[in-house]
Amino acid sequence: MLIVNFANRLEEGERSQLLEDLEKASAAPATPDGSRVMFFIAGYERPQYRGQHPFGVEGRMLDSDGTELSVLLHADENGRLLELEFLRWDSFDLLGPNWKTLRLK
Repeated sequence: MLIVNFANRLEEGERSQLLEDLEKASAAPATPDGSRVMFFIAGYERPQYRGQHPFGVEGRMLDSDGTELSVLLHADENGRLLELEFLRWDSFDLLGPNWKTLRLK
C-alpha cells in the first residue's frame, strides 16, 4: 500500500509504470535492519548501475522510539522501481516504523 500511495501522487505516465512494476516485483531487504529494500522486476533486465533518483514524493514518519524517519522510493536510470529506503537521521538502525504516523508530501 505504501508504494501505491506514492504512485497516486505522480503524473500519469510515471504512476502507470510504477504500478506495473509493483505488480511484477519481488522485494528483498538490502540491510540487516530492513532500512533498505531492493526490488526485482520479473522480465526486466536492469541496466548496469549508474545511479538512482527518488520518485517525486517523500514520506515522513516516526520510528517506534519516536525518531523521525524519511521514506524515499527510488527509481533506476530508466525510471523503474528500484529501492525503498527508510532514513533515520541519527545514524542508528531502524527499529520499526510507526505506520500510523506516515505522511506523504
